[in-house]
Amino acid sequence: ELVAHTFWQRLDFDARLAAWGFSSQERSLAEAVVVGRLVAPSSDLATWHWLRERTALAELLPEDLTGVGKDAVYEVADKLFAHKDNLESALRQQEMVLFPERTTLFLFDLTNTYLEGQCLHNDLAARGKSKEKRSDCPLVTLALLVDDYGFPVFSQIYPGNQSEPETLEDILKRLKGQQGVLFQAGQPTLVMDRGIATHDNMQLIKEKKYAYIVIERRATEKDYIEEFAQARDTFERIDDGDTPGSKAVYVKKVLTDDACRVLCLSEGREQKETAMDARQEERFLDALTRLKTSVSKANIVLATKVGERVGRIVERFPAIARHYDTHLVLDAEGKKVTQVTWEKKESRDERATLTGCYVIETSHRDLEAKEVWDLYTTLTRVEDAFRALKSELGIRPIYHQLAGRTQAHLFVSVLAYHLLACIERTLREQGDTRRWSTIRTQLSTHQRTTVMLTDEQENVHHIRVSGTPESIHREIYRKLAVKDPLKRQHRVIALRL
Repeated sequence: ELVAHTFWQRLDFDARLAAWGFSSQERSLAEAVVVGRLVAPSSDLATWHWLRERTALAELLPEDLTGVGKDAVYEVADKLFAHKDNLESALRQQEMVLFPERTTLFLFDLTNTYLEGQCLHNDLAARGKSKEKRSDCPLVTLALLVDDYGFPVFSQIYPGNQSEPETLEDILKRLKGQQGVLFQAGQPTLVMDRGIATHDNMQLIKEKKYAYIVIERRATEKDYIEEFAQARDTFERIDDGDTPGSKAVYVKKVLTDDACRVLCLSEGREQKETAMDARQEERFLDALTRLKTSVSKANIVLATKVGERVGRIVERFPAIARHYDTHLVLDAEGKKVTQVTWEKKESRDERATLTGCYVIETSHRDLEAKEVWDLYTTLTRVEDAFRALKSELGIRPIYHQLAGRTQAHLFVSVLAYHLLACIERTLREQGDTRRWSTIRTQLSTHQRTTVMLTDEQENVHHIRVSGTPESIHREIYRKLAVKDPLKRQHRVIALRL
């Protein structure tokens, strides 16, 4: 709470909220809601219980929140979301003041999370492919743009069945709307993964004259199969493969008419994909073998039924099935299957050659292959942001049954992530790589306590005091330049009868 309160002040939340008409009570409650999501991530209702029962944050706030009802928590979250665009713009400006050494590298990606309940009146709730394997629940999608430090640039909430590529045009319009804030250091470079980089989106980016670094959705690596076959002998090695446990990466720059491509072979990615392919291929062939055995025993022989079984097997293992031809040998009447056979296509060998390979396309023709690869790998920053939102900031599950409440819940987590990003970046500048989850656990043992005692005159005393920080607490406070402003409080509350 002490660290979060300090960074709330550094980001100048109170002054911004006051300018937009938040009362002193609302500003205190807004801080409690956002800090609660950072310190004790859970639902809005759980945040209300935390504020009433388990935190000393109220002592750091200018207003007394002891009598606040749960509806006030929902209302202030809604009011924060109503000022979403202004808040994100103001936070971006303040973060640029606190951390001025920034580039205009913007990383864009989407994720989704699930909602509990039927959500019949929630326009955002929709069925789709869950990235958390929760397709049994309705989903909602969060699009996030972050910079290369991991600071959120802005966010947008979409229905759970939102097509990823279709979001880019909307995001670019929002970029243009915030141009004065975002482009002070020049036009940004957009970094995106293949899920968004369709042909149409690539044309859109070029029309808008944005610099870009992407992996195209089209399997461009197939155009360079001969180069990849010789990658270890002819490409530049940019990773130290001699270090125990590390994997080498090989890169080669290829110029095109209006851009350039960097061919990449990652040994780590190759190892992972090879293991996945081997497991899927084993299961695919095992399923075909079992079907073949059933046909030979005449357990299933009708051509229509066997064809259906083959179709289901192909649906289960599409990535491998496309590299095999499966044949059904029929009897003279053409109604029954006498044998099931299959053979491997030449494309399976091509797949093996291209395992671990990908092609980065960029408008930065002047950069070397290693520089382009280094920039593309910063895309992990937005993946880290989604990981933090889901694991450390209580973004899931969502219990709200209305779209407005769902949006407010997600936005409170995004605001909490602004605090998290500032805390972790401050630590990085001190050479400390600990994540917020670790810091939170370590600081949880530094508490504020009420000592109760009775004197000789039977007066009951309450002494409110902060615990003496241990060495690990002092280290963290020093690196973050945090001080405890709370003093020792002594009250005589009663006379024992």
